[in-house]
Amino acid sequence: MKNIKFFSKKREGKIEIVLGVFLLLFFIPVLAAQMQVSQYRATKTYVEDALAASNLASAVIDIEVYGISNDVVINDSDNAFGIYKQALKINLNLDDSWECPNKSAISGKVEIFEYIIYNVIDQDIEIYRYDALGNKSYSYMSDSLGSVIAPEGSTIESTSIYSRIGFPVESVFGIVVDAKKEKLVDILKN
Repeated sequence: MKNIKFFSKKREGKIEIVLGVFLLLFFIPVLAAQMQVSQYRATKTYVEDALAASNLASAVIDIEVYGISNDVVINDSDNAFGIYKQALKINLNLDDSWECPNKSAISGKVEIFEYIIYNVIDQDIEIYRYDALGNKSYSYMSDSLGSVIAPEGSTIESTSIYSRIGFPVESVFGIVVDAKKEKLVDILKN
């Protein structure tokens, strides 16, 4: 009978401790996930701004053509691509191996997947395309203004520069995600 009394004796409950531990175990992953989403958003904004600035930096128009015909044209595509690479390296704070030395937002090598110059001359469009290896291709599309679509979905209405890059981003839990970002900037006369 003594043993039965021992088991049936009421004990003081500790619901506060159990509930506190449960809430702690629940909120730590939620907080970590929110921090990760915030980091991804900050990285997205940072890289978008760097891409836009780099695209605009490479928009070196031919002033002679502009003075004669009032057309905004980038004639030296190789020079523009070189300026783009240099500006991207500076804007993303990359070292000579195209990696971010502080590993804060970008945790590995940045790669340029595509760089395209769309020159609009009246109703015609010249396209200079550079691939991931830096190989250049050229195409000319006559009377096609308004029918050429950039890879990100925008219709080409004026001289524009498009670029797409990729880079790894490390998460809070050590998971590495391959990110890709693209940007099209228009070079307008006014």
